[in-house]
Amino acid sequence: MNIKITNNFKKEYLDEFVYNNPNTSIFQTTDMAEVYRRNKGCRPLIFVAINEDTGEILASMLVKILEEKTGFLSSFSRHSTIRGGPIFANDINGIVAVSKLLRYYNEIIKKNVIYSRIYPLNYTPKIIPCFIENGYEYGGWKNFLLDLNRPLDDIWRGLKKSRRYGINKAKRKGVIIEEVGDKKYLPIFYNLLKETYKKRNNPLEDISNFEATFDILVPKNRAKFFMAKYNEKYVSALLILLFKDSIYMWYLGSSQNKKDLSACPNDLLVWHAIEHGIQNGYRVFDFGGGGVPEDTSGWVEFKKQFGGRVVNYGRYTKIHQPKKWWIVKNAFKIYRKIFL
Repeated sequence: MNIKITNNFKKEYLDEFVYNNPNTSIFQTTDMAEVYRRNKGCRPLIFVAINEDTGEILASMLVKILEEKTGFLSSFSRHSTIRGGPIFANDINGIVAVSKLLRYYNEIIKKNVIYSRIYPLNYTPKIIPCFIENGYEYGGWKNFLLDLNRPLDDIWRGLKKSRRYGINKAKRKGVIIEEVGDKKYLPIFYNLLKETYKKRNNPLEDISNFEATFDILVPKNRAKFFMAKYNEKYVSALLILLFKDSIYMWYLGSSQNKKDLSACPNDLLVWHAIEHGIQNGYRVFDFGGGGVPEDTSGWVEFKKQFGGRVVNYGRYTKIHQPKKWWIVKNAFKIYRKIFL
């Protein structure tokens, strides 16, 4: 069997392959590739492995290349992420195809990004040897998956007392959840995220990422923007993605004003999304990552307290440019402390 790696494919064939795969993810769809394409500082790459004898797709991979800085620092901030992929046929040919895909990708990307990182979103042990043999090193990375295929009362009882208290308090305080139906509200939504990301000293992608998500995914019911309003003011923002039977919590942020936070808007916002999932037949609420296993930061504990099952599918990293990586880990860390 001859396997060909290419970026020349029929969109409808790839869409069908990704959608019907049991280990699929919205982060490997052509729709998400278009979101990345419109995102300032971001570039998508899609590769497919094809059986040349039959034309069958054996594996596919959507890569997100992100440049977080411009100018001199651009080459030091450029990295790639493969989230929820590669997607592969569940047989020996699919596994072989994944290995060839990664080998091909490593060769063409090595001069363009400092590192690549794979985040599996499903339990796919069959392709872990493909990661290792192509130079990707394992690191722990946990997540929380909430089973929605059960009565709401059961899920409520599974919440930690602090989260139930927060949800009830938000209701008593009169916090209202609204779905964003007009693009004119996106700057408000984005500014709420910026407040949180600034506090955590984390970079936030350009607003074009959210505009593209609104334009491409919302009309297909693959994304929803929610905001919490308190005292006639928007105080919290949540972006979820929806694909097949799963909901993904993608971005969550809020006002850092103590009075606003005292109303616990984030608690009610996430609970609203969970209720939406149950009411609309979704089976899994994916909290979008929980950090390295030893991480007990506030944002990790917040997610954990909604009662989801803890999983550790890991993350796999390959350093393509070791010298620049050393600089990033050392000098750039100092830069961020000073200027960010």
